Amino acid sequence: MVLFQHFGLESKPIFKHFDVTDLNYPIHLHRAFEILYVRRGQVQEQVDDHVYHINPRQFIIVFPNQIHGFDMAPNTTATIILFSPEIISAFSEQYTDQVPDNPVIFDSTPPEFEHMNNIFGIKSFLYGLCNKVVEQTRLAPRKASSQLTTIHLIIDYINNHYQEECTLKQISAAIGYDYVYLSKLFQKTMNISYTKYLNSFRISKARELLKNSNEAITDIAFAVGYSNLRTFNRNFKELNGNNPAEYRKSSKTTKYAKAIQENYISG
Repeated sequence: MVLFQHFGLESKPIFKHFDVTDLNYPIHLHRAFEILYVRRGQVQEQVDDHVYHINPRQFIIVFPNQIHGFDMAPNTTATIILFSPEIISAFSEQYTDQVPDNPVIFDSTPPEFEHMNNIFGIKSFLYGLCNKVVEQTRLAPRKASSQLTTIHLIIDYINNHYQEECTLKQISAAIGYDYVYLSKLFQKTMNISYTKYLNSFRISKARELLKNSNEAITDIAFAVGYSNLRTFNRNFKELNGNNPAEYRKSSKTTKYAKAIQENYISG
């Protein structure tokens, strides 16, 4: 299973939305469409092998099964919308195996959800966004890339084995690729080394446990794959700016955290 993969695989079509502030999320993929609308600040998002910057009054749309992850600048607030392809079947069927050349779309009207009380209101809202996508960018055939397929395999392995040692050499043996090749491919495609990505992934898991559980910090460190508490504390502070105890004390329950607690989000 890949991070977020269950989105779009439920027995009924999903439509979920939540606001997030100063959130960084590692590379992942899922079958649902994802829209991230910036209300304040700036977001840097990687989609497949491209990096985009999204500013206020813009949104970025990620199509099903595209690799993506994002970093928010300080004091950034955004709305994330996830929905099944079936809700906009006319659009998703017409553009099967296509993706936007430029997924960053201008939209001067922030999304509001108070009056979306039924499926017709939801469809109207989403098709309106689809119309903006068609008007502002070109949809082109998705590039079949063996390299991206290999990246999918690496991310999949990390998601299933991050609690263990999980070295790139172990992955190379598991999927049958040369270690040096995988190391260079990962750095080139993801703009980050494998080790830094794994640490970022583990720390993102730790942040959620710190916010949403009462587990001891030592237990959390071990649960996300660290065998040394000192290394965990050092990496956490490097990536988060404070230590785990300070983060737990200062963190507040947000709609995003609530969504995690309700299994809207995996990881």
